[in-house]
Amino acid sequence: MKKSTSRFITVGATSLVAALALTSCAASTPTEPAEDGAISGDILFYDTSGGQVWEQESATLFGDFTADTGVTVTDDYNEAATKFFASADAGQVPWSLIVLPTVNDAATAASDGLLEKIDTSIVPVDKLVDGTYNEYGIEVGTFGMVLAWNDDKYPDTKPSEMADLWDTATFPGKRCFFNNPQYGWTLEAALLADGVAADELYPLDVDRALAKLDEIKGDITWWTSGAQSIESFENGSCDIGILWANRAFTALSENGFPMNITWNEAGYSNSVWSIPAGAPNADAAQQLLAHVINNREGQIAFASVIPTPIPASVKDLSPTDFPDDVQAFLPVGENVEGSILQDSDYYLENLTDVVDQFNRWLGQ
Repeated sequence: MKKSTSRFITVGATSLVAALALTSCAASTPTEPAEDGAISGDILFYDTSGGQVWEQESATLFGDFTADTGVTVTDDYNEAATKFFASADAGQVPWSLIVLPTVNDAATAASDGLLEKIDTSIVPVDKLVDGTYNEYGIEVGTFGMVLAWNDDKYPDTKPSEMADLWDTATFPGKRCFFNNPQYGWTLEAALLADGVAADELYPLDVDRALAKLDEIKGDITWWTSGAQSIESFENGSCDIGILWANRAFTALSENGFPMNITWNEAGYSNSVWSIPAGAPNADAAQQLLAHVINNREGQIAFASVIPTPIPASVKDLSPTDFPDDVQAFLPVGENVEGSILQDSDYYLENLTDVVDQFNRWLGQ
């Protein structure tokens, strides 16, 4: 398989466990203010998350930056990176910061010359764990794709592995899956359930995965957005399935739904914050990246509500820095020891074919 042109370091599951483990170090220092110089104005943020993620970013990391510098951050929600690529190719970029949903999106943008380099004289990347940044962006919003279930439905035997999604006798009820294979861990879960070892998942045997999914196709409820994923559980459309860990936490903590999860055989991946080439307020965006990395308390405040750490990993943070109720949902420490890093290089090279094959199967 052809290798990605990205300079992001792709690591195996064992290595990323070390990279994402927010190791306990010496006592932390207070948040360091950004050296903002003459920055001013607004940062228009190309946001592919929206909703509660944006609300919490605005209330913590971005809000703190505005309080310290006077530079505002305005949200521009877009469902995917498509609009960014089209605008950048046309040389019309109004955004000064962008969140690219996947590492392979960032690799494509970098190789196409659409991103500014991170100014390491401003942005303290040395505070990040190796492998979670490169010269064109920092990895953020680590999201887990976990096995989740309505705990009240299975009071005795609890699900523990992806094969349990196929065990309709022990775990009856509809199954929830995301209808996007890359972000849903759908194909990987099928292969794991069919006996493929974690270190042999990639390249994906899509035919084998779809054959396995055929076994439960009539029991699947497909969700199409993060909000719908937990609504499907809450309204009884499904009782077990694969969810993003942060959405599972929302269902439990905010909605009082009896959601339970396991990280065993879960997948996880990262998004990337980057500065577009030709950004209208690139200087302020560089300062924002620096401010976020230095803002330890803001990082804790954000991930205590949205358990997708920003940045992906800061060296002096430990899971115990977070409230007890969120620790089980964070993609850090022991949680990810039985989990698997999604292979972004594989999806970079094969996404179009995989999605096409998956959609044709879905429509049958």
